[in-house]
Amino acid sequence: MLSRYADVLAALRASSLAPVSPRSKNSWEPPDESGGLKMRSEAMDALSPAQLRAWRGQIDPEAHFLAGRLPVGEPVELMNEYARPLCLSLAAMVTGISRCAAESICEQAQQASAAAAEPYDPDLRDPAKSANNGLRSHFHSGPEALRNSGFVAISQTMPCILGNAWFALMQSPAEWTLLHQEPGLVEQAIEELLRRAGLVRILARRAMDSIDLNGVSIRKGERIILRIVAANRDPDRFSCPEELDLTRRDVGHLALGAGTHACVGAGLIRMAAAAITHPLIQRFASVTPASPVEWQGGSVFRSPKSLWVSLTSAEGEP
Repeated sequence: MLSRYADVLAALRASSLAPVSPRSKNSWEPPDESGGLKMRSEAMDALSPAQLRAWRGQIDPEAHFLAGRLPVGEPVELMNEYARPLCLSLAAMVTGISRCAAESICEQAQQASAAAAEPYDPDLRDPAKSANNGLRSHFHSGPEALRNSGFVAISQTMPCILGNAWFALMQSPAEWTLLHQEPGLVEQAIEELLRRAGLVRILARRAMDSIDLNGVSIRKGERIILRIVAANRDPDRFSCPEELDLTRRDVGHLALGAGTHACVGAGLIRMAAAAITHPLIQRFASVTPASPVEWQGGSVFRSPKSLWVSLTSAEGEP
């Protein structure tokens, strides 16, 4: 198990360490590198900067509309009233299905996501397997990574990322105020929010060859666990790592991976997080908890299931 930033970064960059499921058994087949590279290339082409700008142009009006409907000064549940509807719309856009179809398979996507969050729970595996099989029948074109797995990631995982980010902002009211006053900082703020409140807690790797990693000998076939959450708070890498500082300059978090196996959807995640967060901080001067947070997830990622808050508009605004 690796926790230091330098060790985790080295592991993520090591070509001889291949991604595996945290629950993978000792019997293991090396990954199909050529197939993986092909899928990655197809996904990267589909997630070009021009395409991301086009999707942002579509999601922006909906985000501003929903933010405008959120009540001021009374409890509202941000996840169901704001984050999840927007992420479902974005998932439909990216995967090329209708919003109606997206709504019809949302429950299956939830089952698949639950097993990903806690892969060690055997009670979640069979429903997730059945859900994934059912989801595949709805996606027939486009890059493999942006079919059923992409739909699950955008419709289910993206709201979890947003929930963690917003909860972190709620715990640091001065940082929310800063963003409200300087909304142009949103893109930079997303990087710090991913570092401090990123979703992924651990990743697993399997050694395809025996290697030496920063003085640690790893034998071929051994599995290692990378503690992403610990690496992103390593005091040897980040000054005052437990503090949320949206103007932080020592960037370089590992929330979206690194190296050849870095998250292929990193650009999409950043775009969506900024596009959906911006209307909130633009309209509302402050946010306070309205009830205790209900959490969901497990060892791989954990996030608010619900986020009841009270929102305050700027003085003189409706």
